[in-house]
Amino acid sequence: MIQDVSLALLLAAIVIVIGSLGSYLFRRTGIPDMLFLVFLGVLFGPVLGFIRLADISPLAPYLAVLALIIILLDGGMSLSLRHVIKESPRAIALAIVAFFLSVTAIALFAKLTLGLRWSDGLLLGSILGGSSSIVVVTLVPKMRISDKCSTTLVLESAITDVLCIVAALTLIGVMSSGLPTTDALMRVVISRFSTGALLGVVFGFIWLGGLSRMKNEPYRYMLTLAVLFLVYLASEYLGGSGALSVLILGIVLGNEEEISSFLHKSERPVVLDESFKKLESEIAFLVKTFFFVYLGLIVSFPNIFLVAYGLTISLLLLLVRYVAVGIVTLMSSLRREKELMNVVYARGLAAAVLAVLPQQMGLSRADIYIPVTLTVILSTAIITTLGVSYFSSKARADVHSQA
Repeated sequence: MIQDVSLALLLAAIVIVIGSLGSYLFRRTGIPDMLFLVFLGVLFGPVLGFIRLADISPLAPYLAVLALIIILLDGGMSLSLRHVIKESPRAIALAIVAFFLSVTAIALFAKLTLGLRWSDGLLLGSILGGSSSIVVVTLVPKMRISDKCSTTLVLESAITDVLCIVAALTLIGVMSSGLPTTDALMRVVISRFSTGALLGVVFGFIWLGGLSRMKNEPYRYMLTLAVLFLVYLASEYLGGSGALSVLILGIVLGNEEEISSFLHKSERPVVLDESFKKLESEIAFLVKTFFFVYLGLIVSFPNIFLVAYGLTISLLLLLVRYVAVGIVTLMSSLRREKELMNVVYARGLAAAVLAVLPQQMGLSRADIYIPVTLTVILSTAIITTLGVSYFSSKARADVHSQA
């Protein structure tokens, strides 16, 4: 027992150190840290056998839901409604067009090549339908692009993270209920969205008021996490989308200043102070680090076909990205920067978390989601990193030649 505990503590320390180094290298070089973390998980698990799959399988439901809630809170708080609506309508258009085309292309491809049902194909498409906000936010400062292009890419990735999570969880809920008719399916979708949205707004305003009365109290972030867990559970129990409820609660908290202005309140915003943001980022880092290592631990490739299938989807998504960027940048100054925009399409944490859920829910063909998604995450990260490096160097060379 002592040896097991010692080994667990040693491996946890190694994971945190590698995660920190990977994050540092990501900021300096643009090489996504998730590559190091997944390979570390593969090394600890399938290669060296330090951690057995049977020992960690029970952790999957808890780790996935925790990671999901943290992602949604982070994404919700970072979405400024005023900024999105007034300053970057093209980002909204790019997010919707890219997500819709990606889901459609993957569903059609899955139907024709794997013989999946449309529902399974749409679920796979929803899981892989959006670029990773974590990767994009870190890469954008290294790219020689305009402020308008930078804002568009960052907002697009944040919006597609949300679209992937809400769409995939809704489909999982509908598929696991086994509803036979289209009418019944639509009623469930509408019910889940409306109930989830209503609870998110109600609890968001209640907790915003509660936090404003605890401005000088410690542990506000931990209490917020407790509230998020309760809201998620309450929404799911009442037939709503827990993910949507958590997301909207995060949006309410993140837009405290706009809400206070709308309600003609003069108090200084107190929710997103520096201590709150810092603790949120630390916990998000910890959850992200251990989840990617966990993904490496549990990955298995039943046959080489799934790896080839994932690589093909990565190239298909790149083609879809070219089409989406081409459509959205028509008659826009962004068209001059579309080469760089085309390659910023890496998938990341949201896709990884969602890929674990079909197996937990006992859905059909659940064995394909994790290996295919992991292949897509790794290959799109590599393509994005190389593409950004190439086109950024090309842009710098063009500037020097013009000078």
